[in-house]
Amino acid sequence: MNSFLGILVLCCCIIGGPVRAYTRINEEDLHTSLMTGYNKDIRPGLDRGTPLTINLIFFLYSINDFDLNTGKFSITAIFSLRWQDERLSWDPASYNQTDYIAIPQYRLWLPNLLNINPYDDITELRKAELAIGVKNSGECSWFALNTFDVVCDADVTKYPFDSQTCSLKFYIWGYRSNELKAMFLTPKVQFSLFSENGIWEVTDSATYIDIDVNNFETLVIKFDLKRRAPYYIVSLILPIISVSFLIGFVFLLPAESGERVGFSTTSLLSVIVYLTIIQDILPESSEPNVSTLGYILVTYVIIGSIVVIEVIISLWIQSQPSHKPIPKCILRMILCSQKKRKNNNVERFDTKQESDFYDMKDDVTWVDVLKIFDKWCFFTTMIVFFVSSLIYFCTVLI
Repeated sequence: MNSFLGILVLCCCIIGGPVRAYTRINEEDLHTSLMTGYNKDIRPGLDRGTPLTINLIFFLYSINDFDLNTGKFSITAIFSLRWQDERLSWDPASYNQTDYIAIPQYRLWLPNLLNINPYDDITELRKAELAIGVKNSGECSWFALNTFDVVCDADVTKYPFDSQTCSLKFYIWGYRSNELKAMFLTPKVQFSLFSENGIWEVTDSATYIDIDVNNFETLVIKFDLKRRAPYYIVSLILPIISVSFLIGFVFLLPAESGERVGFSTTSLLSVIVYLTIIQDILPESSEPNVSTLGYILVTYVIIGSIVVIEVIISLWIQSQPSHKPIPKCILRMILCSQKKRKNNNVERFDTKQESDFYDMKDDVTWVDVLKIFDKWCFFTTMIVFFVSSLIYFCTVLI
């Protein structure tokens, strides 16, 4: 029976780790002993000529918000700090093998870590409700959970295919570099606790120490962000391109159908209405550049306006009586285009060909003028549409 109990206790120790036998009384005695004579205003370190080393790890928990209009970048993260405080070391054997204790942080010395690029007020990590984990060796572990709202200058040139770089900057206030030495244990932000954001993807990160012009150490946590574009492609890019693409096809409608003005104005109004709907989505930032999407939308509106004018001109041409003479300049362009279709080597109209010109002009009617005008307007509109769209996508995707 005793052998069985011994094996059971051994299994429990292997599975659950060492059994802590200390009591509340032991922990209270240890707490009283550590806090007696402890001065939280004095930094740890017996040798004042050696800087105190603080080891840092930054854990990203979530991206809360990134407002491109105001430049507010908000995240929730955990700052892990570890340092050695020889005043908080003890012999576990003196306290019934007590090797760890949690002490409220307002009772201990803490590095005064300040966020120096906040969106609103300057914030610090110290919160009275948190606790510091202390090992018997004197190693202090501080896991500071906080929400950081910082300023991030956004570049919206390629919106919604944009990438952004945002940084958090911290000072350890009140100490010189020869008194306190900060060191990141990892070169990148840790994402083991991170919950993915639906809008932004973190493509890269970095944690490093920068020295400013005053020789102060600045703790920098940098994030490279890329916008998840599929939603904007489906709800923003494709609809506006589809509506704008239809504008040029108004010239394929028969002029006598009477639908040209209605089709062109409806298409133009659709683009304008869609522009007003999405203006709340588009960022208002003009620094360093306005969003290229804004330029392409204005281009589509201008194309639609020109098409409406061309439709009105085409209806004016259609309404001309057949006996009304066609202006000589227009007649020359029509005859040139007809001659090009017959012969690739077009001869120039000169004084020797004036007789041929007057013989051919009777064969040209206002219907021919309308056909050439419609064809020219259709191809020019489609070329301008495709070229402007190609320039936009090359600008934002390359």
